[in-house]
Amino acid sequence: MRAYFGHHKCASTWIDTIIKEVVKEHGNEYRGFVDHETPQGRGPLTDYTTTVGRDELGAYVAAKGIDVVSCLGADWAQVEALRPLKGVHVIRDPRDIIVSGYFSHKHSHPVGHLPHMAAHRERLQQVSKEEGLLLEMDYAASALQDMANWNYDDPDILELKMEELTARPYEGFLRIFAHFGLLDEAGGYDVVHRLKVFSSVLANRLSLKRRLPIDIRRTIPVNAGLLLDRVYDNRFEKKAKGRDKGESDVQSHYRKGKAGDWRNHFTRRHVEAFKQRFGALVEDLTYPAWDAQKDAAQAT
Repeated sequence: MRAYFGHHKCASTWIDTIIKEVVKEHGNEYRGFVDHETPQGRGPLTDYTTTVGRDELGAYVAAKGIDVVSCLGADWAQVEALRPLKGVHVIRDPRDIIVSGYFSHKHSHPVGHLPHMAAHRERLQQVSKEEGLLLEMDYAASALQDMANWNYDDPDILELKMEELTARPYEGFLRIFAHFGLLDEAGGYDVVHRLKVFSSVLANRLSLKRRLPIDIRRTIPVNAGLLLDRVYDNRFEKKAKGRDKGESDVQSHYRKGKAGDWRNHFTRRHVEAFKQRFGALVEDLTYPAWDAQKDAAQAT
């Protein structure tokens, strides 16, 4: 079993999209699972066809013959349910999670099927940004606790930071698929090999269309060139409709795409509130300590 474990506001939609496209093009079975209670709490998992408990996840995946799973709202119980596995886990500076969540939940995140998020949005729209960021800390506390409770020393799981992955996405996704054991690293890039790979990918794309037989599918290793094509096709600038990283649009799901944005929004009150709620989480996740960042902006 191969699995990607992501957290809310850690580029999980972007990462999941690339993994899903590549896996399906190369003939493997893929399924993504979400927890609609994230980031406020924990609920059952769903792939939008079936709802399962965490303890049922492994049996369900095995019964469906799924090769690669994305868990978008991960906690350690999902790791244990899916063993044995090769996993990839992506985290983000928790201070940036709060800021990203604040703007997303106030403006852009779909809330139609998420009544708890709709209620949170209503609250955010009634208060100042200073108060809203404090509300966001309470709202996202469960998701940040899942990051705090993670085992970062498991040899079966490749640990990555979102900041590194978004800065060097080509290198990062090559590492991900190499860790999955799906990357063709043996070479063989002559014309005949390329034609075979292309024809297999084409057959796999056709197999995903309605009413076409599944037996035309060809399971093949992930070709580095085709993988990087998918990464390029899902780059931030395209998702953000031409904006560069660091250029903000609060109405977009891809609002800013730049690390360290918390420094532009946290006041000293937010710094102290974060430390009180989450202790040494920043340091435990090996992000730059508060003092190294001059304790955020010098705002009141």
